[in-house]
Amino acid sequence: MTQIVVALSALIISVVLFASGNAFVNSLLGVRMSLNGVDPMTIGIVLFFFALGFVIGSRICQRIIQRVGHIRAFAVFSACIAIAALAYPLWQSMWVWGVLRFASGIAAAGLIMTVESWFSCVATEGNRARLFSTYQIFFYSAVAGGQLLLQVAPPESAIPFSLAAILLVASLIPLAMSHMHSPNIEAVEALPMLEVYREAPLGVIASLINGVVMSGFYAMAPVYATSTGLNVEQISVFMSVAIMSAMVIAAPIGYFCDRHNRARVMLVVAIISGLAGGVIFVLGNLNFFWICAFTAVFFGLSASVYSIAVAITNDRMTQNQIVAASATLLTAYGIGNLVGPLLNAGVMDAIGPNGFFLANTALLGLLVVFILNDLSRVPPISPEEQEDFVAVSPDVLPVMVELDPRNEDYNEDDRTLEDLFFDPKEDESEEAGDEEAVARTTPES
Repeated sequence: MTQIVVALSALIISVVLFASGNAFVNSLLGVRMSLNGVDPMTIGIVLFFFALGFVIGSRICQRIIQRVGHIRAFAVFSACIAIAALAYPLWQSMWVWGVLRFASGIAAAGLIMTVESWFSCVATEGNRARLFSTYQIFFYSAVAGGQLLLQVAPPESAIPFSLAAILLVASLIPLAMSHMHSPNIEAVEALPMLEVYREAPLGVIASLINGVVMSGFYAMAPVYATSTGLNVEQISVFMSVAIMSAMVIAAPIGYFCDRHNRARVMLVVAIISGLAGGVIFVLGNLNFFWICAFTAVFFGLSASVYSIAVAITNDRMTQNQIVAASATLLTAYGIGNLVGPLLNAGVMDAIGPNGFFLANTALLGLLVVFILNDLSRVPPISPEEQEDFVAVSPDVLPVMVELDPRNEDYNEDDRTLEDLFFDPKEDESEEAGDEEAVARTTPES
């Protein structure tokens, strides 16, 4: 495992730089628009375009990557997001920002697809579970760290956007200096959603609702925090604590999911998460510590719903259906992503900032109803018959789904690490070139 991490160091550094820069921009825009007096509905519409671009990008970027190669694709996508970051301060038109968010969403999907296909390429049967976890830890630590960059300079200035662009451009350097080759991307065909719904209705519904909640949080939580009077330093800590809580809570959730009925675990998670959000809505003006504490419970537990949904679905699928079913759940999650910013923005526009938690508490309440209905109709699966639980991020793309340790049909790449990072033909040509250069510079005796 250490050998792989060292070999992938260039890729990991690039991922950290990209994830922190992109997360920084995502939160910065919400704070900037809120401070400028833009109404929540308009903010929601602008940020909706990123989700729309991401969904479309996850469908079209594979062809671009295959056409130009991974390193060039990474450079193009990262440059597009960096250009957008520099362009935001130049135009104050919300329509222009919407177009820039749409383009950034497409580029972000392509960039993540590029990175994840590289990780998938170097995975083996023995290390893919640890590699999958390593990728998620680095990615979400960088996302949480990106929130803290809000403290660097006033959001009203162009400096934060320039810093984000620097991080995004810097993410190109490690990969550009590496010898990594382009892996093959195999398309992952999703099962028809109706077919998955017949086998695991709760998995599909939970993924859809979780998509609404998660995208609504990432888009509108900075707006909520700004509107309730938190300063920029507090907003950055608020967002970072929420994201880190999801990583911390994942382990105990996995423990309970492997030992108890998973639908019941999801029920408890949804109830506690909804109550935490409801407390903030009802009590309103809490001090900063309690806002962070209840939000950590709300978001940390909510973020685990998708992983539980995947586990519930996989329990009811055959081994050769797991990857395709996971791709279908990602589609359901993506549909929810499109709704989240608009729903949260609409409720906040109607009743004020606390509408943010009202909307999400209502969604979790709806999920509780579906879970209770599922428990009453679907025969339970004993813990002994369940697949192993794996904490899965819904932000991964189908190309990364194959790394799920529950996928027994995983096909390893036949190439070794040396084959992936060093081209023998390239090395031979370099050696031949060196010998020729030496021959030209050596005087004849």
